[in-house]
Amino acid sequence: MNIVFDFGNVLVEWNPARLIREHYAAPDGRALVPETLAETLVNHQDWLDFDLGLIDSSELASRSGHRLGLNAAGLRDFVDRIPHVLPVLEPAVALMMALADRQHGPHRVIYLSNMPAPYAEVLAERCPWIARFDGGIFSGRVKLAKPDAAIYAAAESQLRLDPADTLFVDDSVRNVLAARARGWRAEVIVDPHNDKSLRSALVTHGVLPGA
Repeated sequence: MNIVFDFGNVLVEWNPARLIREHYAAPDGRALVPETLAETLVNHQDWLDFDLGLIDSSELASRSGHRLGLNAAGLRDFVDRIPHVLPVLEPAVALMMALADRQHGPHRVIYLSNMPAPYAEVLAERCPWIARFDGGIFSGRVKLAKPDAAIYAAAESQLRLDPADTLFVDDSVRNVLAARARGWRAEVIVDPHNDKSLRSALVTHGVLPGA
């Protein structure tokens, strides 16, 4: 079976409010409520364009700074810092590596993640376990993003995925439903800090043995 992993809140923590609290150094941004700033910064077309590789961090900071009344230089420093400080979810990574070692059957491990190319490059340097994957797609490299059906089609074509023999795990209900619409098996990871959610998905679909 093909086991397809999202990155954010599956293998690495994606918590924009926490990132803002801990790593946004510019005074104008730190003066705002982190949860409010996170919502208005990340859940916007500008950030999606960044994920898609249509704009770089400088353009993202310029657009978002103008829209939110923030200093663009301070915002860009924060955006560029993010991939260097994303926490790794070690139990989930350990499960992925066990599958990559073929300890639980002849499975292929793949990634499919909305992530700008510069973030992917930093994570590849920080996280040598990424090299254990049998392939994958980052949105910024193909100019496509979940939940657009086109990125799932690209994964099927480029990575030779049979939808009926593919299990996708992601923290987004929309992304999971989009995968299921193409005939993939797919499960939502509801608690990224507890590997029981991931283990349950793998057990349910016969990847790991039950208790």
